[in-house]
Amino acid sequence: MNQLTANPLFSVVLALLALLLIFLVLKSLFRIALFMVAVFALYAGYVYFFQEKFPLPHIELTPETLNQLSEKVGDFIPDLNISVLDSNFTRLPKGE
Repeated sequence: MNQLTANPLFSVVLALLALLLIFLVLKSLFRIALFMVAVFALYAGYVYFFQEKFPLPHIELTPETLNQLSEKVGDFIPDLNISVLDSNFTRLPKGE
């Protein structure tokens, strides 16, 4: 650690590498966000132009319909009540 703080050129190079890494990560995240915005814009345009031919169904959300939907979805989700043993437990010697 003393070598890192004692040599300012080494610190500058590490800082530039860190900034480059941050820039590349943000650039890829920006591309992903831009792609998601484009997909949403295409979907919004699709819904806008075809809403008269293919109207979206109106769903009234009441507590009863939400309970029915959650029961239907719950049938497809398996019960994953699995207990995992802790690896830090003390084992008893054999014979006790």
